[in-house]
Amino acid sequence: MRLTLRNHSLPFFLLPFFMMSGVAMQAAGLYLCLVLWAFTSAAVLPRGVRRAILSAASLLAIVYLIPVVVQSLMAISANPLQYCFVDPPRVKNCDLDLQAWVKSPVSSSFLGLAVGWFVFVFTRKPVTTSQAGAAPSAMPVWSDDDERLRSFALGLLFSSILFVCYATYQHVTGFSALLKSKMLAEEHQMPNGFYRVFGFYGHPLSVAGASLVWLSIALTGFVRSRNVASGSLGLNWKSWLFMAFLQSALVYMTGGRTALLVCLLIWMASLGTLVVRGFGSRRGWGNGTQERSLLSPRASIAVLAAVIVSLSAAGIAFFPQLSGGVSSLFSRGLGGGTLGEGPLGDRPFFWHVYLAMWRDSPFLGQGYFAVEHGLRTHYYMREGFEALRDKFNAHNIFLEVLGISGLLGFFAYLVVCVLLWINLKVLAGLSPQRRFILQALGVAFAANLLHGLTQNTFFDSAVSSCYLGLVGLLVLPPFKSSH
Repeated sequence: MRLTLRNHSLPFFLLPFFMMSGVAMQAAGLYLCLVLWAFTSAAVLPRGVRRAILSAASLLAIVYLIPVVVQSLMAISANPLQYCFVDPPRVKNCDLDLQAWVKSPVSSSFLGLAVGWFVFVFTRKPVTTSQAGAAPSAMPVWSDDDERLRSFALGLLFSSILFVCYATYQHVTGFSALLKSKMLAEEHQMPNGFYRVFGFYGHPLSVAGASLVWLSIALTGFVRSRNVASGSLGLNWKSWLFMAFLQSALVYMTGGRTALLVCLLIWMASLGTLVVRGFGSRRGWGNGTQERSLLSPRASIAVLAAVIVSLSAAGIAFFPQLSGGVSSLFSRGLGGGTLGEGPLGDRPFFWHVYLAMWRDSPFLGQGYFAVEHGLRTHYYMREGFEALRDKFNAHNIFLEVLGISGLLGFFAYLVVCVLLWINLKVLAGLSPQRRFILQALGVAFAANLLHGLTQNTFFDSAVSSCYLGLVGLLVLPPFKSSH
């Protein structure tokens, strides 16, 4: 595996390193690699590509504006801050201040890339169909797609190795380079005495959400590389498999129970796909053009069983309460400012509060700013959970959207996701490398939807930046120096 990088492929190699270096570095990397670098290196645009990029950028801007629009509609019919009160230190004031939304890293990333791609498109003259070499609707295969994916995959592999080394040291010793004390607090120790890894992010679950994205890419590459030439999807199957184990180890070290379960499900689905395809090729299923299975059915089953046993043992080692049975999931007991026991902890109470918020305003929700300025605390007290020490958000992305933006916001997000997927399919075109990225993006999206059943990291800046990085690989046209 040789590392040969030219000027136009360097940003794709560097992008994964930015993605694993914390929220601030993620934002800087997105702008540098997917906007600024492209201004000086990208080629002219076919008309079909131009329209698809403009559409994708518009959708990103809409995602950014949905909470603001819903909040404004709600303010027309009712005072969104009618229950607002000061609850220090978390609530500073009760003003509808857009400054907080503008400062949000994930929001600024969405808006920044949208604006950047708009400017980028209008600085490149469109070329005609004859110049592009294919119809706009068919999208030609870019000449640098193979090199682009290979550079990104190599960067992802090397950055994963470095990140896992740092995370392992932090997991064992509790060392954190970002803290003044250089040590994580004892509250972050798990039952086995090791520490939950924070990496360079703000929370272990942010690491888990980002790792699920990279795990999805690695396993998608592992499964798809069985039917293509070695390395044509960036890496050979052994390298993709090695990266999958690295990212699984990261999920394990974060201590996220739902993330660990989703990790197991992705492994089962990936290896199960190999088993089915292996039996299919042996029995003559399909069109007869498939190559021999990468792993035999028996070998795939053996690997799957090993993964299940390993991850199950890891879950029991980290979380002894999992062996307490399902009956303990919703058991209640008062102590230390928490009301819930079992693996779900206080989450059933969080869900109860957000369902109450949604029932009171089913179409528009309660509004982002009102929830952030004390309304959520009001509902916790109204529903009888004032004894809870932490009156957190929903810890469920679906209830979070319904409680804040109602059915209007929920369906708005759904429509945007569908339209964005259609545009990305157009941009993927005939390129096998871009189709692979799109498929991996779909798997990663589904993985964090499942993770979002008990967490809010689906909207976490760290995770959203990973998605935006993959979208950028699809949006950027070929670079001049590749021709």
